[in-house]
Amino acid sequence: MDASVAQIRAGLASPDGPERLQAARQLEAWLAARLEAGGSDWTPVVGALLPHMVAGLGDAEKGVQVHCAECLQFLAYQSEAVIPALRAALTPPGQRRAWGAAFVLARLGLWSEEVGEALASAMGAPDRDIRWAAAGFALALGRSHPECVQMVKRALHAPEPRARKMAAYCLGAMGEYADVAEALAGRLADPDRDVRRAAILALNRLPRVDAGVQQAVARLRHDPDKFVRRAADAVVSRWSRAYRPPDPQTTG
Repeated sequence: MDASVAQIRAGLASPDGPERLQAARQLEAWLAARLEAGGSDWTPVVGALLPHMVAGLGDAEKGVQVHCAECLQFLAYQSEAVIPALRAALTPPGQRRAWGAAFVLARLGLWSEEVGEALASAMGAPDRDIRWAAAGFALALGRSHPECVQMVKRALHAPEPRARKMAAYCLGAMGEYADVAEALAGRLADPDRDVRRAAILALNRLPRVDAGVQQAVARLRHDPDKFVRRAADAVVSRWSRAYRPPDPQTTG
């Protein structure tokens, strides 16, 4: 085994977070240098480091997660062993490692039900960056995989309010290419105020909203929460201008 690879492997396996982060940085730099030097046989490094890189996707250090994800994305094009290892890491879906594996597979444009389950779980993660990343990857996959849109619609009913809120925002963006108004309207009565507000703002992004949904949003101008009321006021005011019939005096 190459001495550099052995050193990196030992660093990735270290119980010390900063040491793991340094090793992950070294790995990404080593791969870049080897590629620039014309390296073409990646089998030894994949054999030596693949389990450590996959484990790094769930590391407590966010930097380790990021560097390992970058390395795995690159190596997925070099070795047939990488994608099966990522797919195996998708279960159970509620762990950081599964979220990281789903993100790498999504960046590769690969959809599966297991990827969807992990993305849906990540939308409820405590870390804001993870939630928004999951929504972004779902948005991209949904363009070519209608099943992904359905997955986000199901996430609107997740037990975790953070996941429901993020699903609403994601569907608002998906409205560019998918029919999502009915699903979003169903969350206007959500018990969580942030989810109600997110549903209003998501509906506001849609190209067109029918009168029934507009009326449902208008009723939230009397919501108990002031932030929900403000969002409803702003959106209803915009719709009143956007959907106002033309003035005969100005069009005739």
